[in-house]
Amino acid sequence: MKKTLYMLAGCLLAMNGAMAADQVSVERGGAKAWFCTGCHGYNGMGTHSVAPLAGRDAAEMTAQLVKFKKTRRSVMGSLLDKYSDEDLADLANYFASLKKTDSGVASFERDIQPILEWRCQSCHSDKGEGQHKSGLNLASYDGLMAGTHQGGDLITPGSAAGSTFFVMLTRKDHLRMPYGAPPLSDDELRVVKAWIEQGAKNN
Repeated sequence: MKKTLYMLAGCLLAMNGAMAADQVSVERGGAKAWFCTGCHGYNGMGTHSVAPLAGRDAAEMTAQLVKFKKTRRSVMGSLLDKYSDEDLADLANYFASLKKTDSGVASFERDIQPILEWRCQSCHSDKGEGQHKSGLNLASYDGLMAGTHQGGDLITPGSAAGSTFFVMLTRKDHLRMPYGAPPLSDDELRVVKAWIEQGAKNN
C-alpha cells in the first residue's frame, strides 16, 4: 500500500513538474511571438492570406517549424534559421495555448481582454481613478459595452470609426487613452479595430 502511495505521489509530482515546464515554455513563446504575428496576425489569428496559428496542436506545429527551418532556401527557412529547436517548441506551445477562432477573426477573450488588462485596468477597474471619474469599468466585456455614466455607449458594433472607445485610443491630443501612458501599438490598434468591425462579439 505504501509503495503504491509513493508511486502515485511520484506521478503527481512529475505531472506538476511537466505542467510548470509547459507554462514556462508558453511564457517564453509569448515573448518571442512578435516574430510570427507580423504575418500571421495579432495573437496568430491569421489573415485572409496567411494561416492562423492560435489553437493548433503544439507537437504538430513544432515538427512543421523544424521542417521549415531545415529548408533554408525557403523564405520561412531563412527566417527561422536563427532560432533554436527549443525556441520553436516555445512558439508552438504559446500559440497552442491560445483560443482558436476562424481565420482572421478577432476574439475578445484572446485578443482584446489582455489589452484591457495590461493597458487600461489600472485606471478603469473597481478602485481606479478612471472608473471613479467616468464610471467606465474595463474589467469585463459587459463593463466595456456598458460604457460610461457621462457619454453612454463606447462601442458601435461594425464601426470602429463610430466607436468612441476606438476614437479615444487613436486621438492625437492630450486626451488620447491610455491617459498619460504610451499609446497602444499599431498591432494592438489593428486588432481592436478588427474586433469592433467584426461585430464586437463576446467571443
